[in-house]
Amino acid sequence: MNKVWSIFKYEFYKTVSRRSFILTLILVPLVPALILWVLNSLSASQSQALGEVFTGGAQQAFPYGVVDQSGLVKEMPDWIVGNSLVLISDETTARQQTLDGKLQGYYVVTADYLESGEVILYKEEINPLAGIEGTAIFEQLMQYNLLGGDMDLYLKYTQSPSIQMVEINPQTADARDTDNPLTFLVPYAITLFFYTIIFTSSSMLLTAISKEKENRVMEMLLSSVKPTQLFTGKLMGLGLANLLQMAIWFGAALLLLRLSGQTFAIPANLQIPAYVFLYGIVFFALGFAFYGSLMAGWGAMVPNLREGNQSTFVFSLPLLFTIISISTLINEPHGTLSTVLSILPPTAPVAMMTRLAIGGVPLWQVGVALALLVLSDLFLIRSVAKIFKSQYLLSGSAASINTFFKVLFQRQASG
Repeated sequence: MNKVWSIFKYEFYKTVSRRSFILTLILVPLVPALILWVLNSLSASQSQALGEVFTGGAQQAFPYGVVDQSGLVKEMPDWIVGNSLVLISDETTARQQTLDGKLQGYYVVTADYLESGEVILYKEEINPLAGIEGTAIFEQLMQYNLLGGDMDLYLKYTQSPSIQMVEINPQTADARDTDNPLTFLVPYAITLFFYTIIFTSSSMLLTAISKEKENRVMEMLLSSVKPTQLFTGKLMGLGLANLLQMAIWFGAALLLLRLSGQTFAIPANLQIPAYVFLYGIVFFALGFAFYGSLMAGWGAMVPNLREGNQSTFVFSLPLLFTIISISTLINEPHGTLSTVLSILPPTAPVAMMTRLAIGGVPLWQVGVALALLVLSDLFLIRSVAKIFKSQYLLSGSAASINTFFKVLFQRQASG
């Protein structure tokens, strides 16, 4: 046990004392914090000036002209057009005002509009990838005049129906504000965060073991410690270092979200509860143990780091499938696919955190996911420890993914 503790301390201190670790630990939360502080410190005029920097400067919103050759446009009510459209008597005048920069362009309502429905928009430059400004307002203007300028009739036929959706099962009711983009951006960011940190942290075990094996440091280590002690110490040391990093980053993200809610008036139902942070620590630790064990076992079998990295894509497939299914996870957090992904051990560390960020996850599903993850981690740790006991750790022979999983399960069964 003393040797495991020594390896644990060495791996932990070696990881947290690296300059790259310290810089990323500080800069990742510091940069958005500084941006938020700057935005919060700006006055209204300064905020407008900053916005003009990114939008190419202040631009005067010139109107579009309307040349009516059909005689249908009798009125141009301000409550529809505002300053967006002006009526021009003839096409020559409209063309000249456009060339002089007084108009952005002009619409020509053709004389046979009632038969053809044709309207021509003239502009100095046409960008097919950009939207056409003022089109919706112009369409409303035409609808109003085609209805004889009757405002009540216009409002009656153009008002969209007010549809209220009611969830049959109130326990799984989705009370999110679907009109707010943060409703989807927050769980999306959490999904990418846990995918990135779990996989990159686990890959550190593959790198560490492969390099030590390739540089023959492994032989010297195994002359004084048992293979299982080496594996356990490395898993614990790197795990705690990355858990510390994850806790600081995730905690900073939650804090920044709360502060941004005060700065930008983010609704309260978009604030992530504190219990999600606690679940995040648990699911990260279990997810790291799951994928870290796989990476460590693979690193023990491959002859060098280059060959090891070539096959890590296979181990990332469950997490990649979670990323591919992110739209379903966010839009249907309590659907069948989302529930299954959040319970299965390979995808639970990411998928369950996505659902927890949204809310409404039944407690029994969280319990089942945690129980299955713990059992899977115990299985993998025990199996990989037996791979460390074998001669694969010191051999330089090539290994395949099929061989790895065969050894993983056979040795567990035989042990």
